[in-house]
This record gives sequence, structure tokens and C-alpha cells, in this order.
Amino acid sequence: MATIKRSKKRFIVPICIILVLAIAGGATAGAIVKSRKSVTKLYTISSGDISENVTLTGDVTSGSVKEYKVGGVATVKEVFVEVGDEVKSGDELATFDVSDLSTQIATLQSSYDNAVLSYNATKQSYDNAKVMLDKLDDMIADLEDEIAAIQNGEYVPETTSKKPTQSHSYSTPTRSSTSTTKKERTTKEESSSDDNSSSNNSSGTSSGGGGIPNINTIAEALEELNQTLVAISADLDTIAEMSAVISEALAEAIDSGALDSDVIAAKVGDAIAGAIIDGMIDSAMLMVDSGAAVDMIEAAVSSVDFDAIGNAVANSENFVLTTDEIQLASLMAQRGIFKVQADPSLLNAQRVAMNSTKLALDTLKEQKAEMDEGWKAAFDGVITKVDIQPDTQTNLLSAGITLENLDNMTATVSLSEYDVHKVKKGMSATIKTVYGTYDGEVVSVAPTATGGSESSVLDSVGSQMGISGLSSLTSQSAGVECKVAIYNTDENIIPGFSADVEIKTGQFDGVPVVPIESIVLEKEGTFVYLYDETDGTVTKTRIETGAVSDSAYEVKSGLKVGDRIIATPSTDYEEETFKINVE
Repeated sequence: MATIKRSKKRFIVPICIILVLAIAGGATAGAIVKSRKSVTKLYTISSGDISENVTLTGDVTSGSVKEYKVGGVATVKEVFVEVGDEVKSGDELATFDVSDLSTQIATLQSSYDNAVLSYNATKQSYDNAKVMLDKLDDMIADLEDEIAAIQNGEYVPETTSKKPTQSHSYSTPTRSSTSTTKKERTTKEESSSDDNSSSNNSSGTSSGGGGIPNINTIAEALEELNQTLVAISADLDTIAEMSAVISEALAEAIDSGALDSDVIAAKVGDAIAGAIIDGMIDSAMLMVDSGAAVDMIEAAVSSVDFDAIGNAVANSENFVLTTDEIQLASLMAQRGIFKVQADPSLLNAQRVAMNSTKLALDTLKEQKAEMDEGWKAAFDGVITKVDIQPDTQTNLLSAGITLENLDNMTATVSLSEYDVHKVKKGMSATIKTVYGTYDGEVVSVAPTATGGSESSVLDSVGSQMGISGLSSLTSQSAGVECKVAIYNTDENIIPGFSADVEIKTGQFDGVPVVPIESIVLEKEGTFVYLYDETDGTVTKTRIETGAVSDSAYEVKSGLKVGDRIIATPSTDYEEETFKINVE
């Protein structure tokens, strides 16, 4: 039997055709799949209504609460109620013997009177010190100008003499000088200038025009004396009295011709000790004992080189310049005293102490007046706490009696900084508990925030997503207390339990709206993908939103009614503008 050979071409052609069909079919299927992936659903912007709400979680509390607090020591006579008792307005709750409170009030009144006297004295000292500072500043400026004029050779002596005067704490400070007029001194200096020229060159005076070489040392010593007085006492009157005694003792010692620093220091110490003994200086106002105070003052005075001052004046090539510089150092030291007295911090502290004492006194008087008559129910309600017992003494830790009106209930919530400006008194609200839903109304919004020191980032995110009150999930956010009255309450509303509160903050009808799912929230702003029918592309577009509900935003700019956007944009678009296949 003959063998028949079959051509391989007969098999190759069909196989090639099958492969071509398979490839073509795969490509077609791939194209179909790709096309399906690119098909995008659009949403057309239209007008709608938005009910804007702020949703929070808070605690249920009694709408009317009266806490009867003792605030002092008194003796309880009788207690007429127990926890759970229902009372009517005016019912007697407890009676007291308030004789101890009267003693406390008398003591507190005395403390307040003393605080007023201290404040007034400090205020007078403060006002006087400010006046003295202004005058001293003017005198110091005049002296500095005069010293500069002498050093520059521009000084013109005055023709009127100035009698020496002594300055002390509350008198007008005046520049002291000798009875010799500046004109006479200058004439004397000019007539002897040629004879003294050689000695002037070796006198050790400053090159600036005859100033004494230790003027800075003298100023530092006087300032040290000033600081010593401040260290000895914080009472301005005591500092002023010590300054006056020291000034008088220094003047007497120098007038007697004594220039030895230790001798002068001893005389000043004796004068201070005598003033303390005589009661001119109140030893109770010293921060150290009187003996130590005298020693400190003597040490400060002895550090002043009075002999050098005398020699400087006697040997100075320019008597006017020398005395001006010494006077300047003295005025600067005086200025230090008055600067302490003109510091407002002590005056403010005295004011706070006075006001605090006044508040405590008024509070105690009110409590005594209330307890004199006995505690009476301020309204119909239920007694929820009793912390006093008959025939016992109260104390500051006693809670007293708490009366609550359980027929008048509120929900207390905390508003974040993102919600507080939306919520106003009188807005309607819905309160939800595990037992039911109740109508309500905002009755108060606190003027200040309490709680944490920084805001939660959750509030920012929640505000953009239409979710309010996320800050309540953190413990670090501050909040503004808001009370919402609960209407038509029943036995299921129990103080202390939590409730969800939804406050209706606004109704916006006929505004352009965009679904929440069509929006992309980024830290730079709020975006949608706007469709362009001309070229079949979408572009990432920023919009401004307004009111928000749980499902939509009000569009304030960036879109208009009739615009078409991607209904549910993806989060992984790589381009801001690209073509799409519209469903």
C-alpha cells in the first residue's frame, strides 16, 4: 500500500490563522477591558437644600442647681432634709448658730481695712515717687548738660546764688550747693588759674575737664547704700524713713567737719538705731533684725570715701565741675530709691490682696446673712447631697446641701473653636439617648474656653468632612461650654448620663450643592475634578465651600449649577488634567 505524504503547509496555515485570531481576540478583549476601566461616572451640579448641624456628645445635668455652701466655721442646729427628699420653694433645709461666723467676719473686716490702708499708702508713695522721678530726671539732665558745657569750655556761670537745701524721700529734691555763687567760684578759679596750673596738671583729675577721679566709685558706693536699704526692707515707707534718717545724719556729720568714713558710718548707725528705738522706723517691717540692719547700713556708709570727696573739692582745679559731679552721683543714688518706689508691681500686688480680701469678706457676709435666716429651698426640686449633721461644726471642706430641679434638665456639651461661632443661643437642638429622642434649645454659650491648651487636629479634619466635635475624643483640646435645655423629659433622662446633641445651626435652601463623595480634601484646600465636554477631559479644580450637612456641601465659588464633575474621584490620579470615557 502506497504511503501518502501530507504537506506541512496544510497544518501551518490553519495554526497561523488560529494564532492570529487568538491575538486579535486578546487585543480586542484587552481594549474592551481598558475602555471599561476608563469609563467614568459624572455628577451634575444642581441646586439643593442644606440643613447644617453641629453634632456633639455631652452630659445630662439638672437645669437648676443650688449649692448651699458653708464657707466658714458655724454650728449646725438642725437639718430637715435627706438625700432624695422632694422639697418646695421656701421649705426650710437647715438652721445654724452663726456666732463663730461673726467673729470670722470681724477678723476679715480688720484684715480688709489694713489692706486698704496699705494700698492707699503704697499708692501715695507710688504717685509721689513718679513725681520725684520726673523732677530728678530733669535735674540730672541739667547737671549733665552743665558738666558737658564745663568740659567743653562753654560754661556760663549763673549770677544768682542757690542756698543749700536738704532733700528727703517725699520732698521735692533740690540741688544742694555751698552759699558761694557759681560766679564767685568761677572768678576765684580764673584769678588763680595761672598759679595753680602746675598743680592742676598733677592733681589726678580726669582729662575730660577737671572731674574728680573717683566719681564713679562714689556713685557706686551711694548706689550700694541704696541697694542695702532695699535689701533690709520691702516696705516703701520704711525705706523712705531710713533714707531720711541717713540723709540727716550725713549732713550733720559733714557740717561738723568729720570726713572720716568710719566716724560718719558710726554716727549714721547711731541715728538708725535711735530711730528704731523711738519707733520712727518700724522694726516689724525689717527683713533682718534691727542690729543686723544697723550693721549693714554702717558698712554701706563706710564704703563711701568722704575724705576723698573733701580733698577732691578742696584741691579741684574746677570747683564747679567737682561739686556738680558729686551732686550728680548723689542724685543718681536718690533716683534708685524712687525708682523702687515707682515700680507698679508692688502696687498691683497690694491691689490684688485688697480685692481678694474684699471678695472673701463679701462672700462670708452673704453666707452669714443666708445662714442667719436658715437655709431655705430656692425652688421646687430634689435634695441630691447632704454633707452636714446636726450639733456639729462646719468647716471650709463641707459641701453643705445640694438642691436640683430634675424636671428641668440640660445637656452640657463642649464646642470646639471650629464650631463655637456657628452655635447661638436660641437655636433648636435634638438630644438622643439610648432611651429615645428629645427636642431641645441652646440656652447658653460660655464667653470663654476652658480645658486643654491646644486644639485638636481632629476638629480641622472633622470640620472639612462635616463632622463636628471630634475634639471631644482627645483630652488636650480646649472647649466652650454650651448648655442645651431638654424639653418633654421623662424618667429616662437621668443626670450624669451622656447624650448625643445635634444643634441645628442653619438652613440653606436653593444653593449649589456638591456631594461629599465628589470632593477631594487636601491640606491646600478643597478640590473637585471638573469635566470639559469640548475635549473630553477633567481638570482638578479648587472650590470654596460653605454650609455642610452629613451628605453635601454648599458651593460658594469654583462651580456653578450645570457643571459636571467626577462623581467619585480616585485618590491616585497622577495628572491634574486627563481624558476620560464618560458613562
